[in-house]
Amino acid sequence: MSFLSKLSKMFNPFAIVEHKEIVLYSFRQPQKLDKWRIVTDQEVGGFTTASFKFNPSDQFAEFSGILSKKLPENNERIKSSGYAGVFGKVELSDYDLEKFNRFSIRVKSDKRTYSIALLKSGEKQTMYKSLFAATPDQWETIEVPLSEFFKVHKGIVEMDLQKMNPQGIDSIGFVQTDKDEGEFNLKVEYVKLVQSQSKANSLDSRMVSSSGRVIHPPNS
Repeated sequence: MSFLSKLSKMFNPFAIVEHKEIVLYSFRQPQKLDKWRIVTDQEVGGFTTASFKFNPSDQFAEFSGILSKKLPENNERIKSSGYAGVFGKVELSDYDLEKFNRFSIRVKSDKRTYSIALLKSGEKQTMYKSLFAATPDQWETIEVPLSEFFKVHKGIVEMDLQKMNPQGIDSIGFVQTDKDEGEFNLKVEYVKLVQSQSKANSLDSRMVSSSGRVIHPPNS
């Protein structure tokens, strides 16, 4: 491209600008939390508590609570407990997921492992999850490829390696199902869709932080 052509492109007000990211949620305003809902095992008689609140001083959302493994009373069908999630509306089928094929999240967490999760309308008791673990008490940017989400139905992982179909996915969120009871805390600044910088390996369950460090989920 010639020098004049480059100048023309730079100063042309009608030139097409290629976006490298799509901001799904930025939690710098409390109104953004209105579209998010809390889900816990209390829906089946469990005892986990959770909240999703805006921090006005530092402008982020905080997903926190107390995870309880105590089984529901008078419900013998429930064999395990200890679940909390928070979900916001998003229509993934509205975006070009061949181009924007990974999520970028800015988080600060405790020592626990969390999941970024997707819900699909019409599929009850089913979610698509990908694990991530950030350095405790440090803000980190973690990229999670869409190819690394696995299907969970009624709490059981389905070993289906087929590419996830985004059609019908209408919610995105964060989930805590750690094996240890007690307090949990995850701070979130934003959730974005971003372009891939390299070829993703669909069998590789690793996530890369902004510092280039590979983050392995515990026990992987």
